[in-house]
Amino acid sequence: MKLSHFLLSTIAATTLVACGNLSNITDEGQPAGETTEQAVANLVWPKIDKSLFNHDGSQFGSWPNWDNVRMVERGMNKDQLYNLLGRPHFAEGLYGVREWDYVFNYRENGEHKICQYKILFDKNMNAQSFFWYPNGCNGNSSFDLSGDFLFDFNKDVLTVKGKEVVDNIAAQLIKSGAKDVSIDGYTDRLGSDAYNLNLSQRRADRVKARLIEQGVQANFVATGHGKANQVKACDGETGQVLRDCLRPNRRVEVKSSGIVLNQSESSKVAGPKGPTPYYQK
Repeated sequence: MKLSHFLLSTIAATTLVACGNLSNITDEGQPAGETTEQAVANLVWPKIDKSLFNHDGSQFGSWPNWDNVRMVERGMNKDQLYNLLGRPHFAEGLYGVREWDYVFNYRENGEHKICQYKILFDKNMNAQSFFWYPNGCNGNSSFDLSGDFLFDFNKDVLTVKGKEVVDNIAAQLIKSGAKDVSIDGYTDRLGSDAYNLNLSQRRADRVKARLIEQGVQANFVATGHGKANQVKACDGETGQVLRDCLRPNRRVEVKSSGIVLNQSESSKVAGPKGPTPYYQK
């Protein structure tokens, strides 16, 4: 009886160690939550002093090669990320791990700073979403907005919810004093190249126009990319299941430079996503 109890305790402990996910992650590799804002707020960040990437001395984390950080993109597998960034910096578990955390050191205007970087994987262990805490290193931010709540299907007019989200981003950009803002529109792979290119451009222009209406004064570049840079393939699906699966590809990405608020202060914003060139040489 005692042996059985010991074995059950051991199995339970091993299971806890093996499951290294801190946050609640969906099969699509996104943080779970009823809204995008809530999902970002629900992310769990490990304490920096718990980082296992700590050699002799008191400094935690690594000094990354920022050119490698800029190369990170959605769809990469763990081996590719390991090659670019090195091993994760925390006890990630043994199997089924879909969350990697890093601690990065950098210098800004001669000042030593530190930030955390999180990668979430989908059920197939492909990287799908990226987060910084605080909100970006060296004052850059990126917002990845779902086209499904910005616009109705096949439309280029912002929905009521879409206007609210874009207005919240406008407030952030104004407060941060962003000087350069890029807006990139994307569609899924369904439909002709010409149609998708035109729709993505109209949507990017619509977001730009809304930001300007809200008082954002910056150098804007709005570009429609059509079905380029698909972040989810959805092979073997058909009909409505396929359209639902392709949802992550229907998106508008807003990237900006300038000092932005921390995540804890930006709960009304869709959330910072990456990777973008957060650190300039």
